[in-house]
Amino acid sequence: MLKLLRCEFAKLKRKPLFFAAAAISALIPLGCALFLPEMQEFSSGAEAVDRLMSSLFQLSAYLLLMPAVVVLASNLLFEEQDNDTLKNLMTVPVSKPALALAKMTLLFLFSALFMAVGGLVNLAIVLASGLEPVGFWKLFFVGIGQGIMMWAGALPCVLLVVLLNRSYIISVIITFFYTAVNYIFGTNDYFIMQPFGFNPGTLLPGPLTFRWFFQYLDISGAQMTDLTERISPYFVTTPQAFLVVILESAVFLTLIALVYKRQSC
Repeated sequence: MLKLLRCEFAKLKRKPLFFAAAAISALIPLGCALFLPEMQEFSSGAEAVDRLMSSLFQLSAYLLLMPAVVVLASNLLFEEQDNDTLKNLMTVPVSKPALALAKMTLLFLFSALFMAVGGLVNLAIVLASGLEPVGFWKLFFVGIGQGIMMWAGALPCVLLVVLLNRSYIISVIITFFYTAVNYIFGTNDYFIMQPFGFNPGTLLPGPLTFRWFFQYLDISGAQMTDLTERISPYFVTTPQAFLVVILESAVFLTLIALVYKRQSC
């Protein structure tokens, strides 16, 4: 498994798409810092950190990371078929489930890197403003956690990509629909004000991640205070959030490996 993962890493030097996809995590934080007036009038370093990291959590992770994971998964899972090298790999022999899991592990690391890059860009913005980045590192690691949660949330779409067997266009369309649904549900009171349990507010990555990361933000304002008071009884703890992530990822990784194994070379 480790050898396969090393091989996947070695292939990245021929895949500038991966590095470009990681770099786009900087787009929304930079756009917010440059063009939104409320982002240019920070009263303190703590406020700057909270507002910038909030934009990373609520926009970059939701709108950019999940589609990027699925698009990259399509590229990874079918590159051997496209290059007609999968049959050669099978004679080594290489297990197709192990190959699929190595690729999913690479996407796991990409998701963490995506959020790390966005977080470090925010740190640079705060420092360039001459402010002290109070509370940054706590939110930085919250961002890494959210990247992992969004990776797990993207796995149903990756499974769909494997099932459709290189039907890229349909897969991407469904992925963007799924992303939009999660973004809407993640800001809808009905879904974020549900108890922890077997319900959409817990099982869907949009509401689950919002109910987890929002408790770590400290953004001032009457509207934000009111929102926090309403949803705080429905916050999920870190063990609860990652229990869901572990269970869901185990189920979908197993299904992805089985479906990928059954497909012809």
